[in-house]
Amino acid sequence: MALTDFKDFLPVLSFRKIILSKAKESFVWDLNGKKYLDINSGQFCSVFGHSNNEVEKVIKKISKTIQHSGTITLSKSIIEAANLIKSTFPEMKPRTIFLATGSEAMECCLRYAKHLKEKPGIMSFKIGYHGLTHGTAAYSMSRDKIRPTIRYSYKINVPNWKSPENSNKKIYAKELIKFKKDLKKNKKNIAAVVIEPIISGGGFYFPPKNFLRSIQKICIENKVFLVFDECQTGFGRTGDWFYSKKLGIVPDFIVGGKSVGLGFPVACVMANGNTIKNKKFILEHFSSHQNEPFAGELVKCLILGIKKYRLLKKNIKTGEIFLSGLKKLSLKFPEITNPRGIGLMLAFDLKQPKYKNSKDYGEEFCKNALDFNLMLQHCNYGKTIRLLPNYFVNNKEINFFFKKMNSLLEFRKVN
Repeated sequence: MALTDFKDFLPVLSFRKIILSKAKESFVWDLNGKKYLDINSGQFCSVFGHSNNEVEKVIKKISKTIQHSGTITLSKSIIEAANLIKSTFPEMKPRTIFLATGSEAMECCLRYAKHLKEKPGIMSFKIGYHGLTHGTAAYSMSRDKIRPTIRYSYKINVPNWKSPENSNKKIYAKELIKFKKDLKKNKKNIAAVVIEPIISGGGFYFPPKNFLRSIQKICIENKVFLVFDECQTGFGRTGDWFYSKKLGIVPDFIVGGKSVGLGFPVACVMANGNTIKNKKFILEHFSSHQNEPFAGELVKCLILGIKKYRLLKKNIKTGEIFLSGLKKLSLKFPEITNPRGIGLMLAFDLKQPKYKNSKDYGEEFCKNALDFNLMLQHCNYGKTIRLLPNYFVNNKEINFFFKKMNSLLEFRKVN
């Protein structure tokens, strides 16, 4: 079979027409030896970069110790990892379960929230994203397409909050009134409010800090769990261990994914030890890849590495460099609009002709980018390009990105 033949794969995505052969730091190479800058660290997962030496050591250690312990037996590494997570958010007193993917972790969290409250409903942002399993998609931006539909899925509206500095009190006061009214109306059915604190796939929206704090207050008043989906924002990306800490919010649950496994399948659910008592956990949870030793070693590597290299501060400074560069591009090229971001979670919108289909336009932009050695990803149905670089991205790689972006935009301007 030719290596460019995709016929043996389910056509779940429009795959890029390149096959990767190797990767190092922020770069990947295809079979022909062409180099691309991977500005999204895989699928936002390889946050120490590709082929990181410290991650390599961890993998070698895992292969020589314990690879799988079974679901009812804990290992030394997984206990150490849980303790390290507690050190990143001590005020939460979190108790953690480690799973394989963000979708699986969210399903686990939803399962327990509904069980503990003995209610079937979930309230979430209209354009949030929490996964593509049947359950998680039912509370995401794709909920209207799920078949069969899941009952008791309630929407929270999202105004045009495309700036981390949102301060229009009239707008979020209006939305709070609606949220409070809808929650009160359906209170008997709602177990939890699930929040993506930075709405990524739906278009990179930044709900105001005071709006989210008010959401928490209303949840407490109505005895409804508050769940923060921090699969993208968690473990250092925004310059704090969790974006909820930056907001001054301690949720009842935090779901973590992406970065937590350093490019390998690891996710977690953190339950607030102050609000969720141990005796309440009557329902059992089993998964083949649950609380595994290799997950523990990778989580330890992540947290200790962030501390050792002071990556929280670095991510803020590097993010400021990226954002400054994106703003300069937007002044030079009208196609780039509304650059925004916090830490290493950044995005810009594409200004496109009205007669163009936005998804096709976004795919065309990303396809053109490959010709200029850039691997980009669109979201928001092609209207937005998001950038989530790895935490060790350096000045040379940043300069490469902006040089190639400039060439890409010059090309698109005349073609």
